[in-house]
Amino acid sequence: MKLNLRLNFTIVLAFLHIVLFAQIPAGYYNNAEGKKQAELKTALCAIIRPHIVFSYGGTSTWSCFLKSDVDGNGKCWDIYSNNRNSFNADNSSITGMNIEHSVPNSWWGHVVNDAYQDIQLLNPSDAIANGWKSNYPPGYVTTVIHDNGVVKQGTGTPEGLTAVMNLWEPADQYKGDFARQYMYMVTCYEEMAPLWMSLGLTVFSNTTYPTFLDWYRDLMLKWNREDPVDKKEMDRNNAIYLFQHNRNPYIDYPNLAEFVWGNMMTVPFTTTGTVDLPYISTPSNGVVVDFGKLVFQQSASYTIDLLAMNLTGDLTIAISGPNASNFSVPNMIITKEEADAGYKMEIKYTALNIGVQTAQISISGGGTSASYINLKANSTDNFQAIPADNVNLNGFDANWTFSANAKGYTLNVYSMRSDGGIPKITLLEEDFLTGLPSGWTSGGWIDHLVASNIKLASGTQVGKLILPALNLSASSAILTVRARQFNNDAGSPITATIDDQPLAIWTTSASNQDFTVNVPQGISSSLITLSAATGKRVYIDYVKVETQGADLVKVPVIGYPKSVGDIYAYPVTGLEPDLTYYFNVQPEGNSAIVSNTIQQDTKLSSVVEQNQDRTVRWNVLTEGLRVWNLSSDCQLNILDIMGKSIETLKPTSSEVLLPLPQKGIYLLQIQQNATINNYKIIY
Repeated sequence: MKLNLRLNFTIVLAFLHIVLFAQIPAGYYNNAEGKKQAELKTALCAIIRPHIVFSYGGTSTWSCFLKSDVDGNGKCWDIYSNNRNSFNADNSSITGMNIEHSVPNSWWGHVVNDAYQDIQLLNPSDAIANGWKSNYPPGYVTTVIHDNGVVKQGTGTPEGLTAVMNLWEPADQYKGDFARQYMYMVTCYEEMAPLWMSLGLTVFSNTTYPTFLDWYRDLMLKWNREDPVDKKEMDRNNAIYLFQHNRNPYIDYPNLAEFVWGNMMTVPFTTTGTVDLPYISTPSNGVVVDFGKLVFQQSASYTIDLLAMNLTGDLTIAISGPNASNFSVPNMIITKEEADAGYKMEIKYTALNIGVQTAQISISGGGTSASYINLKANSTDNFQAIPADNVNLNGFDANWTFSANAKGYTLNVYSMRSDGGIPKITLLEEDFLTGLPSGWTSGGWIDHLVASNIKLASGTQVGKLILPALNLSASSAILTVRARQFNNDAGSPITATIDDQPLAIWTTSASNQDFTVNVPQGISSSLITLSAATGKRVYIDYVKVETQGADLVKVPVIGYPKSVGDIYAYPVTGLEPDLTYYFNVQPEGNSAIVSNTIQQDTKLSSVVEQNQDRTVRWNVLTEGLRVWNLSSDCQLNILDIMGKSIETLKPTSSEVLLPLPQKGIYLLQIQQNATINNYKIIY
């Protein structure tokens, strides 16, 4: 069957492009067919490792450079400077130029071996630039010491790291060239993994796979994508093959790096563009599902899509790792039919221990190589305010959790009111706690694998997030977006548009930033879109749209803040109907900080009066929560202690039984028309 279009159609195009120019011997890569990740890398090593080895320096190397590194005018093509020197008639070295190792040989102890003499790893280099480069790793230079217009040398902090390092940076048109030489190095010379010394260990590990450290793998993949193979590299690869009788496979197949380290790791490599072997296309191998923070003894779930191709049988699910018992899935066997059609696998986490919890799900069987999902969660017993209950026209019960060694608690209750003029109105506010909300749509690539974030774009696809339609016909508004770049996609931009007209372009950084822009008055169904480009991935953490107007100021409720004693709930009374209030809590006598803030509306008086004769009843049973005396048009919502929805349903009778996942504190919300009644449930 043909390669699934959801994977990457550009692979086929890349294959066709390379076939037009490259001189790959028939059958040269046959032993790499059907393999992926470490197995593919090792198969490539077996193909390219046997080759003719020339002595380093002298006429042997320069004779090859005369064929492999020559520009259209017959001059030596130096990728370390803009100099273009003539070759000597006797194929001797060129004055002012060196033979430079792209991967410094000092990283493996100056040992003279095959890698030391491999022309695939040697380049003619301007001697001065070579001196600047020294034995530093390539990367993005932020503080420049030397710059000749092609090579920069200085310092910088690689994405994902915190330390400032000495680095050198090639020009954009050569970044991919060097990335593919580094990929060749760790593939052809797998046996050298134990030899990497101190400087080499800033980018490599002493392992045959993946060999690259995470930050450097991401950098090499980025450069490979952004500076694709050109005719110069193809010609060089062909010329070296005539001398050494081996090739750089990452030049012959530019997308090959994705099968070894990148976004195609779940797919078996093929030179033909046709995949008939069993494989798991989704999720990507090694993907991380991060549940974020969760209160001790509470639960959360996450659903991940699983899709497989050409399976020969069923898939088996296993969970292992330090905290495997905290994670679960409903089914340990996924049938071939389910996986072929696309299966939604629910992963549940229960906070049985305090601290960061990790585990790993393995997916195997059906003729595929095992795929893995890495799980992470953080269970906390930090002090928190939790949703109110017993809400009425003039008050509610504020609730909070226990704080160790606290002698009591100070409760603060307040409202937010305008200081004159028309107040701002919030039209939309979302923090993505449960993924893509109802009413939102997307385009291209998005995912929700990091808690409370929507990731836009991938290495091969754009990503779009479209907000629900907003009525902007009566007022202009303010759009606020909190976002950061994905890992090493430095400075990834977010483009904001409204009804296909530009609003703003924001440049993200490694930490979350709040971006704002004024939104002009529009139509009654205006659509705001946030988008990210291919290879420029971003995390969207929070979005808010509010009308232009007067700022709100905090107005304390009379008598608050007040010390309420060593209790975990307190009745707040004397409030105004139909108003939004806020509360937070400060423990007394310990070092705990003030809690999060809970928003609570008092009931709408007109609706409440219509329902005063109907009282909802509930009680806790072994089987769960029994609720009765319900109206036929109401909706029930169960939330955990963090305010996260566990289940929402519309009852079909006046009584329902709601199973609860475990012992703990819950909030039962019953909504009818514009009224929401909240009940605290201790189960």
